[in-house]
Amino acid sequence: MLNLEQNEKVLLILHHHWIAFLGPLAIAAALFLIPFFVFPFLSASLLTIFLFATCIWYLIVLFMVLAFWIDYYLDALIVTDRRILNVDQTGLFRHVVSEFRLERVQDVTIEVPNFTATIFHYGNIEIQTAGETSFSIKEVPHPHLARDLILKYARQSANP
Repeated sequence: MLNLEQNEKVLLILHHHWIAFLGPLAIAAALFLIPFFVFPFLSASLLTIFLFATCIWYLIVLFMVLAFWIDYYLDALIVTDRRILNVDQTGLFRHVVSEFRLERVQDVTIEVPNFTATIFHYGNIEIQTAGETSFSIKEVPHPHLARDLILKYARQSANP
């Protein structure tokens, strides 16, 4: 749960672009198809064991997809009118929440890494603060708009 200060407003919540989920989804689809390639080579006596093993295999693959989805969906960079919060989900049950005030922002760097990122309008954002720390989130949609918003409010909070 996000604890906001009094009169603090959320300006922007950045999640990963949907294209970031396609790689893990393609891996899961490939793993899902493996039993179909093994099935023709089985003898009739092994069919029951194969069906049981296939069910276990599919449960493992679906669990992997769930873990990928949780990591994809719960990673976020939250920009308010006073601070920036970075929520980094690692695995199913571990997450790290870091925050810093907007007046500490010194630099916001965006990177559009390849042709696909240019076509689908996503990129990486790195925010550096006065304390030499940096926060980054990869594969977010419309990084230029996010950079402009962060810098605008960082300047406003530095010069009240």
